[in-house]
Amino acid sequence: MAKKRFELDKDALPQETPLYFLDLIKHRDLSAAIAKTFDVYHESPQLLLIKDGKCVYHASHGEISGEIAAAHID
Repeated sequence: MAKKRFELDKDALPQETPLYFLDLIKHRDLSAAIAKTFDVYHESPQLLLIKDGKCVYHASHGEISGEIAAAHID
Protein backbone atom coordinates (compact mmCIF):
# COMPACT_ATOMS: atom_id res chain seq x y z
CA MET A 1 0.00 0.00 0.00
CA ALA A 2 2.79 2.50 0.86
CA LYS A 3 4.60 1.68 -2.39
CA LYS A 4 1.46 2.24 -4.46
CA ARG A 5 0.73 5.52 -2.65
CA PHE A 6 4.33 6.67 -3.23
CA GLU A 7 4.10 5.78 -6.93
CA LEU A 8 1.08 8.08 -7.19
CA ASP A 9 2.88 10.81 -5.22
CA LYS A 10 6.37 10.60 -6.78
CA ASP A 11 5.65 13.35 -9.32
CA ALA A 12 6.29 15.78 -6.45
CA LEU A 13 9.99 14.86 -6.73
CA PRO A 14 12.26 16.56 -9.27
CA GLN A 15 12.14 14.54 -12.49
CA GLU A 16 15.88 13.76 -12.42
CA THR A 17 15.67 12.16 -8.95
CA PRO A 18 16.90 8.56 -9.22
CA LEU A 19 14.56 6.09 -7.53
CA TYR A 20 15.44 2.53 -6.56
CA PHE A 21 13.17 -0.19 -5.17
CA LEU A 22 14.98 -2.81 -3.11
CA ASP A 23 13.35 -6.00 -1.86
CA LEU A 24 15.17 -6.17 1.45
CA ILE A 25 12.97 -8.90 2.88
CA LYS A 26 14.65 -11.33 0.46
CA HIS A 27 18.11 -9.81 1.01
CA ARG A 28 18.57 -9.45 4.77
CA ASP A 29 22.35 -9.01 4.43
CA LEU A 30 21.85 -5.97 2.19
CA SER A 31 19.21 -4.64 4.59
CA ALA A 32 21.65 -4.84 7.51
CA ALA A 33 24.42 -3.15 5.50
CA ILE A 34 22.14 -0.27 4.47
CA ALA A 35 20.89 0.21 8.04
CA LYS A 36 24.47 0.31 9.35
CA THR A 37 25.82 2.54 6.58
CA PHE A 38 23.09 5.15 6.91
CA ASP A 39 22.52 4.74 10.67
CA VAL A 40 18.81 3.95 10.37
CA TYR A 41 16.66 1.22 11.85
CA HIS A 42 15.36 -1.05 9.09
CA GLU A 43 11.60 -1.00 8.61
CA SER A 44 9.54 -2.29 5.73
CA PRO A 45 8.31 -0.50 3.76
CA GLN A 46 10.77 2.35 4.15
CA LEU A 47 11.91 5.37 2.16
CA LEU A 48 15.48 6.63 2.48
CA LEU A 49 16.61 9.86 0.83
CA ILE A 50 20.37 9.71 0.31
CA LYS A 51 22.20 12.94 -0.50
CA ASP A 52 25.99 13.26 -0.68
CA GLY A 53 26.36 9.81 0.87
CA LYS A 54 24.19 10.56 3.91
CA CYS A 55 20.60 9.71 4.75
CA VAL A 56 18.94 13.13 5.01
CA TYR A 57 15.37 11.84 5.36
CA HIS A 58 13.73 8.54 6.13
CA ALA A 59 10.15 7.45 6.66
CA SER A 60 8.23 4.24 6.92
CA HIS A 61 4.74 2.92 6.38
CA GLY A 62 2.11 5.69 6.32
CA GLU A 63 4.73 8.43 6.74
CA ILE A 64 6.15 7.77 3.25
CA SER A 65 5.40 10.80 1.09
CA GLY A 66 6.86 12.06 -2.17
CA GLU A 67 5.90 15.63 -1.25
CA ILE A 68 7.72 15.51 2.09
CA ALA A 69 10.75 13.82 0.50
CA ALA A 70 10.83 16.52 -2.20
CA ALA A 71 11.06 19.19 0.49
CA HIS A 72 14.33 17.59 1.68
CA ILE A 73 15.96 17.45 -1.76
CA ASP A 74 16.81 21.13 -2.14
